[in-house]
Amino acid sequence: MKKIIPFIFFFISGLAVCAQKEETAPSTPGSDAEYISLLKEYTLNADGSIDYRFVKEQKLLTYRAFHNLYGETFISYNPGFQKLDINSCYTVMADGKKVEAPSNSFNLVLPAFAANAPALNLLREMVITHTGLERGAVVHLDYTIHTEKGNIPALMGNEVLAEYEPVKELTVIVKVPTNEKLFYKLINGASEPRKSLENGFQVYTWHLLNVAAFSQEEFQRSSYEAYSRILFSSSGNRNTTYAYLTNQPAFGMKITDSMKSIIQTLKKENPDQLNLALKIQEKVVNDLRLWPVPLKLTGYRLRTADETWSSMGGSLCEKAILMAALIEAAGIEADPVAITRETFFDEKLGTLADIDDFVVMIDLKDAGTQYLSVTSTNSQDLGKVLSEKVFTALGQGEKPEYHHSGSAKLSVNMSGSLVLLSELKLAGELSLETAGAANQFLGLTADKNKMKNLVAGSISKSGLKEIKVSQSSPETSFQTFSVKEEKPLRKDSSWVYFTIPFCNAGIDSWGMKILSSKRHQAVELPCSGEENYEYTLTLPSGYSLFSPATKIELDNKAGRYYFELKQEGGKLSISRKIRLSSRIVSPENYSDFKALMDNWNNPRQREVILSSEVVR
Repeated sequence: MKKIIPFIFFFISGLAVCAQKEETAPSTPGSDAEYISLLKEYTLNADGSIDYRFVKEQKLLTYRAFHNLYGETFISYNPGFQKLDINSCYTVMADGKKVEAPSNSFNLVLPAFAANAPALNLLREMVITHTGLERGAVVHLDYTIHTEKGNIPALMGNEVLAEYEPVKELTVIVKVPTNEKLFYKLINGASEPRKSLENGFQVYTWHLLNVAAFSQEEFQRSSYEAYSRILFSSSGNRNTTYAYLTNQPAFGMKITDSMKSIIQTLKKENPDQLNLALKIQEKVVNDLRLWPVPLKLTGYRLRTADETWSSMGGSLCEKAILMAALIEAAGIEADPVAITRETFFDEKLGTLADIDDFVVMIDLKDAGTQYLSVTSTNSQDLGKVLSEKVFTALGQGEKPEYHHSGSAKLSVNMSGSLVLLSELKLAGELSLETAGAANQFLGLTADKNKMKNLVAGSISKSGLKEIKVSQSSPETSFQTFSVKEEKPLRKDSSWVYFTIPFCNAGIDSWGMKILSSKRHQAVELPCSGEENYEYTLTLPSGYSLFSPATKIELDNKAGRYYFELKQEGGKLSISRKIRLSSRIVSPENYSDFKALMDNWNNPRQREVILSSEVVR
């Protein structure tokens, strides 16, 4: 009996633990938390001021939820023209006990994006540390940000109708005075709002139940472009809204005499206009910090090129204005450009809330129009690299010009006639052609050896010697190199391994190595296109192919893949090709796409094993 009693005790204890675990288990499998309710309310007041109210009831389901994810709330605002009011903040614990947030739960700090940016020292971020947190606790938060009139061109919003956690009840409300009109765009199945009148306001209400969380799958459409969304504005004139930016002194693009002197020096050193523009881009990218401040927090106000230059940093738009001003001072036509996603863009919607990025457009006689980044030195025109974007050229007193980029494509063709010498050195000739998004036109303009950096595999940059042929245009670039590689092969006992040369600016640059077996959301690729590799490799006496001769050919709805490896006499023929038909891969075509990519990433189809007669 003495032996049985402990066993019964532990058995009953185990049942108690299981019961407790079952009682506190998350109500939404796989989620760390869930929103019982979430409200986002925008109000355009009669005097032109704007109120934004945010109310949430969030239930915490896991320890991770309050240790790592939702233990704090961060609210950024500009005290210069905005006022933050915390209407209520408390936690209802799992046993029903209400815990009000104490005064020391609220702490004002400088936002992280404003660090090392003296011009942004006015900005504040309210850090709210929630108390009484445990599994099953419900966090209640209600706050309002009031924006004074004259600090925003219109009431504007860009709301995706989903969150990182499931939402049982999601409500978006937009109120405008009865003498105003609300313009909106519904994306990906967002429903029409319920309209009503309330105390002198037109009220537009979107009310959704049981909204699923964002999928955690990789390679989804960026910025949650595949989810339901509402874009709205109290302005129906996009040009007028852009004029709120371009009418500011910053768009006068004036620079000081000292700045002009620097440009004149660069101009003497770089007589070619495209080279000169790229040198100016390099200076702005490398010498000035990027302050990633949202435009709305500055009231869409922009500092002048001189102010940006003097402070050695600026926002995306400010850096674009500075770069354009410097390039114009060099005698090259240039404009700051706002980038918007094609899916979100609507000329009849007067908003700045859909802007993703700012770049600079230059216009040259020989090179044509080129779009330059303000955050990095791009090797190709961004108009050919960025898919489904609207580029809006902005100038003071000028009507905005719109350019639609369409879907980006890439093309890579690499071929070589190579000889493996008896001492296992590699010689021969290699040719590389790049086009579309993979083209290196701007990179080659700045550095004629740029394409050498693109070659990977058993041939390194140092193994590419003389450039025999070099041609480059905005559409296509081509170079042929002589090859003298000292150590091209990896040795393992009596076997040697030859990694098939490839271009690292193509599909491999996407980092798409491991793909899940199933897919719920569409896959977004940077671009569609094709890569083709053709080589002949002459073997030294005594060496032969150890890898099995192979021929693989796949042709499906996602594209085409082809691989062939064979030996004829003392020569190997290697052919490796892939074509991706579409930039967006639907879940229905995902299995076909995965089949192509699994073959493309298969290490046995990227490496050739050779053996000597001794091994045979």
